[in-house]
Amino acid sequence: MLNVTITPHLEFLNADKAGQKLFVMLKLRPNAEVSASRPSTTFSFVIDTSGSMYEVLEGEETIPTGNSYFLDGKQYTQVTGGKTKIDQVIESLERLVSSGQADSRDRIALVRFDDSASVLLPLTASTDTASLKNAIGQLRNFSGGTRMALGMEEALNILKNCDLSSRRTLIFTDGQTFDESDCRDLATQFAEAGIPITALGVGEYNEDLLLYLSDRTGGRVFNVVETQTHTGTTDIPISELPNTIFEEVQQAQSEVINNLKLNISTVKGVKLARISRVYPDSAEIALDKKPYLIGSAIANDDTVFMLEFDLESHSQAKVRIAQLGLTYDIPGQQRRGELPPQNLVLQFVAGHGGSAQTNPEVMGYVQQRNISGIVDRAANLADQNPEQAAELLETARRLTVKIGNDAMVESLNLGIEEVRKTRKLSSGTRKTVKMGAKGKTVKMSNDSELGLSEDQIRNLTGS
Repeated sequence: MLNVTITPHLEFLNADKAGQKLFVMLKLRPNAEVSASRPSTTFSFVIDTSGSMYEVLEGEETIPTGNSYFLDGKQYTQVTGGKTKIDQVIESLERLVSSGQADSRDRIALVRFDDSASVLLPLTASTDTASLKNAIGQLRNFSGGTRMALGMEEALNILKNCDLSSRRTLIFTDGQTFDESDCRDLATQFAEAGIPITALGVGEYNEDLLLYLSDRTGGRVFNVVETQTHTGTTDIPISELPNTIFEEVQQAQSEVINNLKLNISTVKGVKLARISRVYPDSAEIALDKKPYLIGSAIANDDTVFMLEFDLESHSQAKVRIAQLGLTYDIPGQQRRGELPPQNLVLQFVAGHGGSAQTNPEVMGYVQQRNISGIVDRAANLADQNPEQAAELLETARRLTVKIGNDAMVESLNLGIEEVRKTRKLSSGTRKTVKMGAKGKTVKMSNDSELGLSEDQIRNLTGS
């Protein structure tokens, strides 16, 4: 049902040496039968209907009036013509409903939030286009502040009992929420229920919060821009919102394995330090709850996780340092599966172990994972130490060039240029760079060779 490979980055480590790292690649791939079992999906759209969503997007269709106005405490330049953000969201959802992208196996719910929240449509068959379009049209009837946790809570209540289905919540917001701590608490409940969150932000949203929501739940995150002034980056222009929503529906339909729970037990002197999803995109997995909630696996491709262990000194021997086991759901077949405990065995040898060959595929994913850490450090340092921030971004760019992720390279180029010219990162560029580093990753192989040693990467990221 689920093919699993477990690969350490080294075949052996130094005996009697403390403070060593072990990186272990956990690769999951559904078999052909499971990959063919397309699951039903239950999708909740959680849409920001605060006042700023009625801001007209500037572009070729707009004409400046020369006047300005205040909305949600911010000043805007008034224009005529064009579309508002809420117009774009409504058109995107209507196109999804009319596209036939979903079928009778799929259900959709619609939730809106501002100062309050309400369910505009409970879970409804995606083929009931009349009901869906009627609910979507109601999004224009609301306005107010921004309390995203209220909308998240409604979505969780809708989806949490929909077992053995591919579930997903998509949140679209354009501002700072007043209840950030509540959103973070709710993200834990989404993760425990096996519901990924796809977070899309446009404008002055809190990127750290959206990154947390996607990481904590094993979801994805997108930086949506009003107009894409820097082509080639990972930014999503709002005019491309329909395509992004289509992709998220396809993603949910491809998740033939979900509710993955990873059990890890370690022996004395071995500590699990980190779990990351490294392919087909990146996410950090929380370690605060066992078993570890690691998300989903897609059909006809690998889903790859990186486990990082800290090891104390050990005498020369071949020893079991940990056991790994998995449980998971197969929604398309309406059943559950498990991987019995697997032993992770490592050889400790006397003498200089540095001559051991590292596995290039594992280290390629480690380096790719660490790019987001380098970018985060650069973003935090940009205002206080722009020289060091530029150096870190350049290191991330060099790694990304070797990996071959062109869109991420363009995002990093933008950040490097701005830091060197202005000695800081603007809010918009900071989002472009940070969100770009959390996007799609590149599949590695045993032929991968990225040019930095394990120790260099660890030093750069402070691990």
